[in-house]
Amino acid sequence: MSTNPFSEESETEPTNEETTQRELCYSNAEEWVNNWLLPHYRRNPATHKWDPQWWRYEEVGTLWETWEKMRWDGAGGIAAYFRDYLYPLMDRITAPDGPFWNYDPPLKEDVPPTLPSGPAPEGWYD
Repeated sequence: MSTNPFSEESETEPTNEETTQRELCYSNAEEWVNNWLLPHYRRNPATHKWDPQWWRYEEVGTLWETWEKMRWDGAGGIAAYFRDYLYPLMDRITAPDGPFWNYDPPLKEDVPPTLPSGPAPEGWYD
């Protein structure tokens, strides 16, 4: 089986055991961001915010996990990943009001606080 995400080879649907035993292409999100994401997503830094310490923001790491799963679907999976995940999510993440909205070095480099949340009334989820 090829590990090339652009391979034309067709594969049968993997079993749960095969899925959990599949080798990762990148050993962690940092390796993926530096070697795949940033080279594939080049945007104007004047209009798209990016914090070099992206790992402080939960949204970015989830993109890697999805990519690792979809790359097994070959070229169609990667095309769908660009269309359904990468472009909409990265455009949102790097938007002026995305998670990096407050990143403005050297004045502001802290991760913005999370939005407030209160407990639901007792029995709300019943």
